[in-house]
Amino acid sequence: MTLRIGISARLLHDPPPGLGLPQKRLQFLESSMAHWIMAHRAIALMVPFIDEESPLSVNRAPVSDIVDLLDGLVLQGGIDICPESYGGTLADPAWAGDAIRDRYELALLRAFIEAGKPVLGICRGAQLINVCFGGTLVQDIPSMRAGALVHQDTQRYDRLMHEVQFVAGSSLAQLYGDDRPHQVTSIHHQCVDRLGDGLDVEARSPVDGIVEAIRHRGPSFVLGVQWHPEFHLTPGEETQGLLDSGPMMSAFLQAARGRADRHRTKTMPAHTTSH
Repeated sequence: MTLRIGISARLLHDPPPGLGLPQKRLQFLESSMAHWIMAHRAIALMVPFIDEESPLSVNRAPVSDIVDLLDGLVLQGGIDICPESYGGTLADPAWAGDAIRDRYELALLRAFIEAGKPVLGICRGAQLINVCFGGTLVQDIPSMRAGALVHQDTQRYDRLMHEVQFVAGSSLAQLYGDDRPHQVTSIHHQCVDRLGDGLDVEARSPVDGIVEAIRHRGPSFVLGVQWHPEFHLTPGEETQGLLDSGPMMSAFLQAARGRADRHRTKTMPAHTTSH
């Protein structure tokens, strides 16, 4: 069975004039994310956002129908999460984020969790998982965490790397077979502050203690990582030695397959024997 994995959409509310779509909101996914999923023989399907203010939203299919059609959800990275989404107060207009995307993704995330289907959050997606379970965020690591490593550099972007260390006994330590430091890409200036209910820390930066991965303790697979494993696919001169992204995606898809197999068994009609 080929798995169908939904990917939340990135939103571009004001496209540049050169794209030929003035005053039209764009929805997109970064191609590395789709490649990462499809390299494991699954189908990657972006889940479109429907404008809350559009008259077309009146007749849209419920989120539960979308969840029924898909085997798992990946929350991709992108713009900051709006502080109001977790009851915070905006400290700087530059960190206002996107409340519209927050509401769209939180609705998707909650529906997948309720259905018991696996969720993998990447960067912003990990932060959203924390918010979903009542956690809060550090709005800006450089100004609010003295002595922290550089976790984001717009010049180096996906070539900026640092170490993360899995917590001993965590699911990531078990998955990778050790709890030693590993190199990952780092493209974030926000991070987990107060940990959400029912969440465990899976990995930290060993230098400054910044939370780099979290997981929910419930029965379903709900994992968030602060780095970008989809950028670890093609080792080159500047990416050699990065943590292998394969085991993480394989574990996510294994959880999706297990959930799909259990569902198929439960819904399979019982055989009757006539005499």
